Amino acid sequence: MSPVTPQQLAQARVVAADAVLRNEVDFRGYPHRHLAVAARPRLTSSGVTQLMEAVEYLSHYGWDLVNASSVGNSSLFYAFLRRR
Repeated sequence: MSPVTPQQLAQARVVAADAVLRNEVDFRGYPHRHLAVAARPRLTSSGVTQLMEAVEYLSHYGWDLVNASSVGNSSLFYAFLRRR
């Protein structure tokens, strides 16, 4: 998968947890204080597990978890983070 540029991230404000865990996201220059991380279940793991791994990773870089949720009947899980 291709890296996520700061411009793409700034426009979408949502990033995939697997991209975070593969270190494919460039957070330098991200202009916003809040960010959403999304994950979906996989055959080998829960989407929640992957989501929380990404949240834990980002906590080392100044991001705090504000809330986590699933939306409707969707299989997507979201974590909402705020930069310190």
